[in-house]
Amino acid sequence: MISFFSKHRRIVFIVTVSIFLVGVFVGLGAYVFTGDSMGAVADVGGTKIPYQRFLSQVNRVMANFKDSNTEVNDVMAKTVKQEVFREMIIEELLAQQAKKMGMRVPDFEVAVEVQNTPQFRENGQFSPRAYYQTVYNEFQMSPTEYEAWRKQARMAAKFKQFLYTSVKVTPSEAAAYYMAKNKTLKGFDKERAKYTDELARQKFSDLANYLLRQLTVRQEIRSYLEQREQGR
Repeated sequence: MISFFSKHRRIVFIVTVSIFLVGVFVGLGAYVFTGDSMGAVADVGGTKIPYQRFLSQVNRVMANFKDSNTEVNDVMAKTVKQEVFREMIIEELLAQQAKKMGMRVPDFEVAVEVQNTPQFRENGQFSPRAYYQTVYNEFQMSPTEYEAWRKQARMAAKFKQFLYTSVKVTPSEAAAYYMAKNKTLKGFDKERAKYTDELARQKFSDLANYLLRQLTVRQEIRSYLEQREQGR
């Protein structure tokens, strides 16, 4: 089951429109399961995540699996829901952190993204008609809601980018990492860039996971997923 989901991880997160090195976070803290909250699937530090948005993303992932002729059983469907839920929590946490640091996403960035999204184009040109229809039919959102969501996603992506660019790998660290992998420095100069990048990604993952654990300790996360799934 794990290997199957790992194989299709890229499909899942492309469909849910997570941006930049997604899926590196592990060990997300426990959620507080509590009562109803006006149709939300979760509450992250006072910000509610709409259940309808959650369903929309889950449905797009499931549809993508079906389009690739992948059979999705109940266990797989549950795993998809858990992963989508987890990524939505992470996105909200990181977006909030970005805002606290004064990061901004200008409206024109969202406008450029919208106009360049293939689903919103007809005959190679952006089509307002295709945009409105796709947003309503596939995302169950109004254009205003969709653009607010994309702005939030880009905010989280900027914070991830900030974290990644803050990671530094010294030549000695890269050499030690190569030695640990190969037991010798033979061929290191030829593969220096590859192993430096690999170590940078590993350090980024460690840093991101540490930060995420700290955020989940400081920020209350309430889940309403069980109630929503039970129709309550």
